[in-house]
Amino acid sequence: MAEKNEFLFDLKTPETTWKGGIAHSYFPNGEVSSDVGTVTDAEGPHGLYWFLDSLMYKNPQGTDETKTQMPHFHWHGYETFFVDSGSLWLFIDGMKALAQKGDIVQLQAGQSQGMFFRENVKWRGTYHDFETYPEFGEVSRVKQAFPQLADDPELNALATRGFMDSNRMEPFLCREVPTEQCSAIKNISRPHASYEFPGVSMKVVVERWENGGVKELECAVMEPGFTARWVKYPPLKELFYVRSGKVKFSILGQEFVADDECVVVAPRYAPRSIEVLEKTELYELGGQPYWSLFLQSYASIRHYEPERLTPETVQALKDRFHIQIESIGMK
Repeated sequence: MAEKNEFLFDLKTPETTWKGGIAHSYFPNGEVSSDVGTVTDAEGPHGLYWFLDSLMYKNPQGTDETKTQMPHFHWHGYETFFVDSGSLWLFIDGMKALAQKGDIVQLQAGQSQGMFFRENVKWRGTYHDFETYPEFGEVSRVKQAFPQLADDPELNALATRGFMDSNRMEPFLCREVPTEQCSAIKNISRPHASYEFPGVSMKVVVERWENGGVKELECAVMEPGFTARWVKYPPLKELFYVRSGKVKFSILGQEFVADDECVVVAPRYAPRSIEVLEKTELYELGGQPYWSLFLQSYASIRHYEPERLTPETVQALKDRFHIQIESIGMK
């Protein structure tokens, strides 16, 4: 278990990590269908840095998946979910595809979607550009106190919009396809692009065009001994997710270790660095640096005009694409 401090949120201990209690949803039979806890709050005009930690429970035995896909869409809002245990059927874009532990599900505004949980699933997500409605949580509190009201039409009519601009759809007509054919299901084994450096492989998982131009998602797969130091006063806040591995962070002079299933918040202007202790899969969830464009430009110059790859050229690329890393290396 990772040591607790103001920058570290360990999802293995939700009782001390979740803020403001647990929100519940319910199956039609009155059983709890999900437990949802807030880890970090939304900020700014796009609602960035919002991270929810959910446990989605297996659909009850005998459930007809064609009628319980939770079909819906959002007028606004984008979602990125980490499937950290179990498996589910994702119904999307006329397809039915299997998502399982290790996958990432990327959902866009206006995209019809549905899920059928084959097992209990740790379903961790970041969101942005959502409209949220507090009455959903208040109705859920009533259902928690009186489970027999889970399917009460009068009560449910008070929260018809759901929690996040959720709009019901008719059950989908879908064809089953291999996971690899469903573009909404991501995996670092199938990145948009991958760039290799000593001690680290940078994988582009979600491009900005999949997030309305607002943010992107990369994964740094890092080897033990890899180190990175940020610029002196980084102007962008960052939200890291250590999906697996072990990393020693230094933020504002505080040193601590984050391991599997830990979220780390690095505030604006806070000096920071990392040292990798075990092979690690690290994501930056805020998605504000233009890593994809930086890496593409760097690789292009290195291939076509290596003589141009001077420290001055690299610094100019960093400045252009808001890259906050000062230096990397192996210890």
